[in-house]
Amino acid sequence: MTIVSRERGTKSRSILATLAVALLALAGPLPPADAGPAEKAEAAAPAGFDHLLKEANLQLAIPANWRELPPPPNGVFDFDRAWASPDGHFEIRIAVRPIARMVIDYEDPHSAAPDPDDIHPLLFTALIGQFARQGEMPARELSRHAARKAFNADWAALAAFGTDPALDTRHPEALLLGLHKSHIADVYLLVLYDDPSRARENLKRILGMVRFRTATPLPVLKRQEEKARQARDAWMREMKDAGAEKQCIPPLNARATKRTTDDLDQIPEN
Repeated sequence: MTIVSRERGTKSRSILATLAVALLALAGPLPPADAGPAEKAEAAAPAGFDHLLKEANLQLAIPANWRELPPPPNGVFDFDRAWASPDGHFEIRIAVRPIARMVIDYEDPHSAAPDPDDIHPLLFTALIGQFARQGEMPARELSRHAARKAFNADWAALAAFGTDPALDTRHPEALLLGLHKSHIADVYLLVLYDDPSRARENLKRILGMVRFRTATPLPVLKRQEEKARQARDAWMREMKDAGAEKQCIPPLNARATKRTTDDLDQIPEN
């Protein structure tokens, strides 16, 4: 892929590295300076969106002086809500996707439909491809420790890129945060902004606006990983008994997706 701007790529990588380190160091997310309790933001939200937040067990703290906007329609992926900062330098869009509401339209005679609980890494990558201008798109998956510490999430990832015209925004830069809580919800927060060199501190505060209310207990995560491992081992035995080729082995976190052996053993760090 062609790099449109080496300078932009360098700035994006710098922002991504700075934010990842900052999130790991935080005892909790840095709240916006003028944000009230998350309950106030939820109480002011329309009933439909409020119900999504409750289903997702999600805490959202939008500052009172941020202005709500109608999210621009998108042919690929629709966001639920959008807000702009008072100075107009930042815009955020959020999508909340409870796992129980997901229906995957999947037609492949050779494999079963992917589990909705396993598609978040694929969707995160797909969103980057749709929302980013052609050029460098640095992305970083946070360690499980960092994801839990900053967002109470089982999985989290960040990507920084220049915005594609399809996003219908005047802001040239974007940061995409993806969050996943097993069996609960996926959340995607898109932050649009102007100047990368001046955005770092504000970006940390903005990322602190969203987090799951509780973290999945580590023993539960361990049981989920063991269950996934058992499912994978059972699948491998079935394929071996059926005489299937060895390369058709799914990774632990995507039981119904066939990948090469290079994708195996993708267990998050403690």
